[in-house]
Amino acid sequence: MKRHLPLFLAALTLLNLPVCAEKEEEKSNKASLVVEYGLDSLERRYYRPVFRFDFPIRKGGLFAEVQYHSRMNGRIQGAIDYWVDAGVRRELGRQLALELRLNHFCRHGTVRDTPYVWNLNELLGRAVLDRENVTLALGAGTFIGGSDGYRSLAAAAGQWRSLLIPELTLEVELKLVDFRRLYHEAGFSLALNRSLDLFFRNVRHYEFPAVSYLGLRLRSGDGGDAFLDTIKVSVGASPFDDRIKLEVEGEFKMEFFGNGARRVALAVGFLAPILNGEGFFAQFWPWKMIYDIGLDYERRFARGLYGAWVARYRLDLPVDDDRPFAASLFTGLALRNQPDFDVLENDVRYEVMAGFDFKRGFTAGGRLGLGSCKGRAVKVFSELRGEVDSDRMRLDLRLSAAGGRAVEWRPYVGWKKDICLEPRKELPGKLLFGLGFFKKFQ
Repeated sequence: MKRHLPLFLAALTLLNLPVCAEKEEEKSNKASLVVEYGLDSLERRYYRPVFRFDFPIRKGGLFAEVQYHSRMNGRIQGAIDYWVDAGVRRELGRQLALELRLNHFCRHGTVRDTPYVWNLNELLGRAVLDRENVTLALGAGTFIGGSDGYRSLAAAAGQWRSLLIPELTLEVELKLVDFRRLYHEAGFSLALNRSLDLFFRNVRHYEFPAVSYLGLRLRSGDGGDAFLDTIKVSVGASPFDDRIKLEVEGEFKMEFFGNGARRVALAVGFLAPILNGEGFFAQFWPWKMIYDIGLDYERRFARGLYGAWVARYRLDLPVDDDRPFAASLFTGLALRNQPDFDVLENDVRYEVMAGFDFKRGFTAGGRLGLGSCKGRAVKVFSELRGEVDSDRMRLDLRLSAAGGRAVEWRPYVGWKKDICLEPRKELPGKLLFGLGFFKKFQ
């Protein structure tokens, strides 16, 4: 894999060199989210969120995408696929562009032993033709690292919008591996409104059997069309920890029935701790997959004071290990000085909550944010998050910066610590260095 990295980095640089001196239009960073939920042909529940961030540079830009496909049966067992894509795009005109991308794909299992974890890294160059109702892509590349037996890759993709009727879209992607194995992803969607689709898709990814999916797809818009309130994704590295080297987390929030005085907010998040393995730069296997679902009914009592009834459900799934899953449900009351804590609206931000966890008993927690420096381009702030129950106290302290316009980039350094309140083995603290992206939709 290392021998291909210089070529990849050189191509990233060349694709972003200016081809002319004409003045370009001012562009801003973009963020989008697609969420699919439904059933597959094996009668498993299917959930797939796709977080994408675009950063314009000259006549093109950089992009990053994080997604996972989770399928679960009635015992919460099933396959989970992780896709992490990153690359650069170079626009050659209004309709034609070149892309160089690195796609990481791996398949794991939840609440069951996985004797072999299958993974690949696709290094792919593509030409993309984007017209009013048609998008076509053609590319070729190779595989770097990952499972053995894969060398060359050719790919073709197409999307036909407003096919036969304005609401119908057809999508097809084909991959030819080593000129002897053909894999596909094909389906169609029917738009129910600007943000909601009904979709059907049949997929065969590499050596795995073909599976069909049927369900609903939510697509984020912008401005008045956005069904989202906020989205965020962050990656934190812990190079001095003996067990966990990375923490990948993300969340999206949706607001309903908001009228300025009250609202209902739904938050869906995930956390994936990545194991150290044989070393920090060894293979990246998740230790577990944690889902967090929160529901708030919030009312404004006065300017800068909001009260809420809150409910939180957490599902903790072991990955590649046949161990029981853990789940907990919390409900209680909260006070805060702004509707969304992650928005840097005030120099002092706070939220306190207390209630009953049906597994751990009485639980209290809170968050405090302090803005220490606010410039025109960059803001510096610190955050303290804590939670305490009958067994343990959890602390998370971070010093962060924020910059950017439509999408904020947020580098941070942090320290996390679990303190046992009963005489047990003391858990060490953990130092984190990370980068996050955050978008507040208008």
